[in-house]
Amino acid sequence: MTTTIPLGRRRAIFVAAACGYLLSQFYRSFLTVIAEQLMQDLGMGPKEFGALGSAWFFAFSLSQFPVGMALDRFGPRRTISFMMIAAVIGALIFASAETHGVGIVGMALVGVGCAPLLMGALYFFAKTEEPTRFAALGGIFLACGLIGSLVAATPLALLVKAVGWRDAIRIVAIVTALVAVLNFVVFRDPESEPAPAGGSLVGDLLALARLPAMWPILVMSFAISGPVFTERSLWVGPYFGDVHGLDFIARGNAVLGLAVAMTVSAIVTGPIASRINNAKLVVLVSNLLCGLSFVALAFAPAGSLGAAIALMGLAGLFGVSYAVLIAHGRLFMPQHVIGRGITFINFVSIGGTGVTQLVSGHAVDGMRRAGLSAEALYGNLHLAFGIFLLVCVAVYWFAPARPNT
Repeated sequence: MTTTIPLGRRRAIFVAAACGYLLSQFYRSFLTVIAEQLMQDLGMGPKEFGALGSAWFFAFSLSQFPVGMALDRFGPRRTISFMMIAAVIGALIFASAETHGVGIVGMALVGVGCAPLLMGALYFFAKTEEPTRFAALGGIFLACGLIGSLVAATPLALLVKAVGWRDAIRIVAIVTALVAVLNFVVFRDPESEPAPAGGSLVGDLLALARLPAMWPILVMSFAISGPVFTERSLWVGPYFGDVHGLDFIARGNAVLGLAVAMTVSAIVTGPIASRINNAKLVVLVSNLLCGLSFVALAFAPAGSLGAAIALMGLAGLFGVSYAVLIAHGRLFMPQHVIGRGITFINFVSIGGTGVTQLVSGHAVDGMRRAGLSAEALYGNLHLAFGIFLLVCVAVYWFAPARPNT
């Protein structure tokens, strides 16, 4: 470790940062619950709805480069608290949107504001904790954040039913502002690691990209979050509504079930990776099973709600291991480039999710125009998700488990 921040302060920082990441998970997940209202109020179809979701992920992804530089230069305290202001502004703009374009702007600003929340915490862990604890802490932190995904399910549906979706998002914007202040007050920056003479920001990233071991990791990072988070953010609600006829609150409950499964995944994958000291194996097995669950879901009969819920739950249960993947990639990074290194992996991961959301929206729109039934449409979508994951798992097989092996 390179810093001596007291344990009590580190715990307080964990809680404050987890509150911020809870909001990040909420913002990336809430659209599916209000899909019907949004499409009606903003005059959108599936293609525009997919673009709305992808705006958050693209803005989040592109922000990873300045986030990495800011973490290495200014530390997580100012990076997190100042950038969260963009999320507050974006949420207020989104809540007042009357057109699809304004909604895109709002979601993009929210994505920028959420960009440092996970990476700032992982940067802090990498600087203040032993490497063997990194995967476990990252997984536990991810699980805490995924409470936001739980909130963006039945609780959000009930709030929307009571006050409408616009006021519900305004309430979340106020909470976001309070959490930004909390992080500014509580956070303490770890000691920075000086870069070697002659290094540069771009040069360090290029050096990481030139490592043969990083390429299978980057391929896996492109797919690791795309299918399950696209399902959670956009399509799980419409799927259970269109194929299985669930009403608004029941769809929220189905979303909640997927969110719970994803939270359990985040809770268990990190500690398992730390216990067996093999991050690669955990990522490989969990994403193989997630991909197979999506393939099975593609062929689930439309009349079997129980089978659909079970398979969707299995996809979520095996679908959240990207904190472990970051821990795997972190093994190959020198200390002075950790901030840029982990945000580079996150850039690829979130960018892959943005591409998945955008492409899925176009695909759903095209299949609807072609007259496909809801069962065939979502069957094709889930099959594509499964194949995408399984192909990237095959590439990731060739990644070394640790340096010099």
